Amino acid sequence: MQAYFDIENLSSFTKSSAKAQFDDCNRMLRGHFDLKFNFTKKDLEEKAKENPAILSWLTTMTQGFKGSISYSQGEPFPPRPLKSNTHKSFDLEQLMSIYLINDPRIAKIKENGCIMYAPIGEEVEVLSSLFKDSDYQFQKSFELRKMTGWSDLDGLITPTSDIIIADQYCLSDPNVYENNIYTLLSVLCQKVNNVMTNIIIFTQPSNYDRVNKYTFEPDWANIRAAIKRKVKSTTGMEPKVTFVLASDMGEHDRTVFTNYQYLVPGDTINLFDSQWRVISHGRHLGVYSLAHRDHLQAMRNFIADMQAIIDKIKTRNPEQIKYDKESLFLNF
Repeated sequence: MQAYFDIENLSSFTKSSAKAQFDDCNRMLRGHFDLKFNFTKKDLEEKAKENPAILSWLTTMTQGFKGSISYSQGEPFPPRPLKSNTHKSFDLEQLMSIYLINDPRIAKIKENGCIMYAPIGEEVEVLSSLFKDSDYQFQKSFELRKMTGWSDLDGLITPTSDIIIADQYCLSDPNVYENNIYTLLSVLCQKVNNVMTNIIIFTQPSNYDRVNKYTFEPDWANIRAAIKRKVKSTTGMEPKVTFVLASDMGEHDRTVFTNYQYLVPGDTINLFDSQWRVISHGRHLGVYSLAHRDHLQAMRNFIADMQAIIDKIKTRNPEQIKYDKESLFLNF
């Protein structure tokens, strides 16, 4: 993952050593991040005159550092001033990056909940939100039989611009849509505020009703409308919704991706019945932070494979891609 620092934020961060998770944040940056500095080495030397901790921090960081460090060659990134749609020009890596920057609109843009921004003084708090536990953990496992609902994830939600679901069976039973895919999407969007979210669902084109013994096609229009209503009730704005109909998603079936983490829900995201009783045959729900290099690479592979599915469908059966066809991660 990449972390973009303005010099004011780096100075603030290096003064935060008294904060509880400062050392863990440093450990994470050293082991899993590439650092992008929005300033020159000369700027750093000048800032160090008023805050000598910067140079000692940099010396410590470079010991065992596994990533790369780059200095500004011109304009800072993201371009200033920040705008509510600045992230729409980001590439894939930038959409999964964290921005510790100084801008007059940073507080407002952070509230949008699409991208992870850290204003001056909040560097440790924002960086540590990438952990999935207080003890330097990049994943958290929920025992399904002990879950009471998707709200169990509330403390783990991170900003997101897109949600990509790959699950052959997520729309196999209309009786459980509300307590599963609709509610899950609402929970995953809870950081988003009056900004449009892109939702892309990869699933099979038809399902088999084992009780009544017939094959049916989900009511795509009604499902789309229900998702729009549910997500709007959380974010204040209707999302863009796209269905990609594919019978084979390879190794990535049952993956839920957002910008900074992903979920692996066992056999399907249909964990609960209409009374919130666990019906999944899986044992655990895993939540994985993209701050870990291996998890980030897994999701790079996921995005590439989902794009390959889209490209194949566009060539052979373009009608199997339905509705809005909008994403910052995928091309339609």
